[in-house]
Amino acid sequence: MSRIPAFAFGGLGLVALCAAAPLRAQSPMADSLWAAGNFAAAKVEYERALHDNPGWVRALYRLGILASWDGRLDSALALFRDARELEPADADVRAAEARVLAWDGRYAAAVLRYDSLLAENPDNRDARFGRAQANAWWGRRHEADREYLALIARNPEDAEALVGLAQLRQWQERPDEASRYARLALQVAPEDRAAREVAQQARALSRPRVELTLGLSHDSDDNNVWWQNLATSLVLADGLRGFAGVGALEASDPVEDGATRLHGEAGATLSRGNLGFTAAVGGRKLSSDFGVDHSVATWRASASLRFGPGAGAGIGYAHYSFDETAGLISRELNVDEVSLDGDIELTRRLSLGVGASRGWLSDDNARQSFVVALTQRVAPRVTVGLYGRALSYDFKGVGYFSPDPFLLGEARSAWTRVGRQWETRLSGGLGVQQVGSGARAQSEWHVEGRVARRWATINEVALSAGFSTSAVSSTTGAFDFYTMALSLRLGL
Repeated sequence: MSRIPAFAFGGLGLVALCAAAPLRAQSPMADSLWAAGNFAAAKVEYERALHDNPGWVRALYRLGILASWDGRLDSALALFRDARELEPADADVRAAEARVLAWDGRYAAAVLRYDSLLAENPDNRDARFGRAQANAWWGRRHEADREYLALIARNPEDAEALVGLAQLRQWQERPDEASRYARLALQVAPEDRAAREVAQQARALSRPRVELTLGLSHDSDDNNVWWQNLATSLVLADGLRGFAGVGALEASDPVEDGATRLHGEAGATLSRGNLGFTAAVGGRKLSSDFGVDHSVATWRASASLRFGPGAGAGIGYAHYSFDETAGLISRELNVDEVSLDGDIELTRRLSLGVGASRGWLSDDNARQSFVVALTQRVAPRVTVGLYGRALSYDFKGVGYFSPDPFLLGEARSAWTRVGRQWETRLSGGLGVQQVGSGARAQSEWHVEGRVARRWATINEVALSAGFSTSAVSSTTGAFDFYTMALSLRLGL
């Protein structure tokens, strides 16, 4: 919670002070500084005037605006709340409060505030735009789409609405329409920064992109893996994106010096409203020192549905080879797997995710897995949560980690900072695990980090690394597992 300024009194105490205080402290100097754009000096004058007259609504309102610009959203909302208690009908204060609620991710509350303004004045253009924007961020894209189109029908030169609709089309993976609305916005407001940015993003997202990834992993059982992947994707039509990739993986262990996997895949993703579909086919060629060289066809398909802004579910099926280590590459193990997953926002900052899968191996073994994650956002850049996983096999397999069962429970946290050029993420977890029904519970932990440098819209270079003491991190069940990857993504 941000620290609330000392002058931001609330409730009956503020009302009593206002009743007793004359309106003498309404500072013309503060208003002049605000009009001139000298916000730092205006802030000082408004605070001084508010000290003498805690009931000056304009000072509360403008100090709330400045607090929101500084990212102190809780302080801003406290100031707006105090202003509303003094002037419940003030439309500017209510609109500003709705806007900051949307910035804070409290979309339902923001929409309710805008609805109340529009109930009094259906022609309030700013409230209609604010409601459209809040709905778009909330994921209620149909409502946002309808509101933006109505605003543009009323005023075809509404640059803000044109930019908002362009952004919405971009999120809907409709880059041609996004570019068209962005161009219309630039015709109306050639210097509009948001219009230029969304136009650049739409152009970049409609062009092909390539991504190169180099990685390595090592575990305490001395399994070593190096991999290289090259992938590309491009927009084929509105809502339809094609993708393809090739790669190589080299693995070794204490017995085998070298095993290789070559693989390729091509497919597409389709988005239609709240529905999403993915399908891909490919193949793998496996060779090793001890096994027989062989090839495997692979395929996968999945579908997802967003029931609403805060809830969704998905189902998937995949057929692939079990080939993550040198020992497994030597064998001819294939997997057919069905998976289910879902997520729901319990509150504006608390979300629940669940997943389950069942896989059938070609050695007649089968595995089942269940995961659950509860995540709470405690600050704009910080999340904490709980994570649990259960994994079991019908019987102990040869050459791969196949416990009966494996249980894991963790407390997790993550810190993320996203800037215009740099993105940094640090996450980790601490918990307990049980490897097998007769084993004793033991502690485990993991930590991961990622640093990315972006330029233009799509281009990015990123370095990630991680370390885990959980047996489930390694295919063989090793207790220490290290991994590192370097990736480069470029728009063509």
